[in-house]
Amino acid sequence: MNIGKLHITRRNAFFGLSGTLLAAPALVTAASADSHSASEYTTKTLTISPFSLAISDLAMKKASNPMVQLFAKLEAGEQTAVSQVIVSTGATPPARPAALENIYQKLDAASGADFDRLYISTEITGHEELLSVQLPEAGKKPVNVDVATATILVPFIHTHLAMLSEIQKQLG
Repeated sequence: MNIGKLHITRRNAFFGLSGTLLAAPALVTAASADSHSASEYTTKTLTISPFSLAISDLAMKKASNPMVQLFAKLEAGEQTAVSQVIVSTGATPPARPAALENIYQKLDAASGADFDRLYISTEITGHEELLSVQLPEAGKKPVNVDVATATILVPFIHTHLAMLSEIQKQLG
């Protein structure tokens, strides 16, 4: 398995995740002071993030490819942090939409290489959708917890998309 290019991306993701973990206390403090009702940004992010966490938890148990397992572990940690920051503002995650529940059920029924390919393609689609939610919010003024979260997430999503693309190539 060729992981040279992926190794560099993983290292970048590790350093980026470390930065998020360092920034998390400040975001939680800002979130506490920035209590607000659910915005469209919050609702969309809290729809995608817990779903990604749920399928990543599934992937940590079911994936057959070590790179898929590693990505799932990194993704689960990040999505846990993202959800905690947003929920700390008082926002409540919406119920999982039927379309996402159907995808979850397909993943749950899949196994082996079929599971790996379906998980990675689902994560690519989810990251592209999440990026479309984050980009309009990132960098806005004044900075609130949504803006801070989006600003931090945009480079992570780009990194994850690069990782996912490499894993998808390896899976064939």
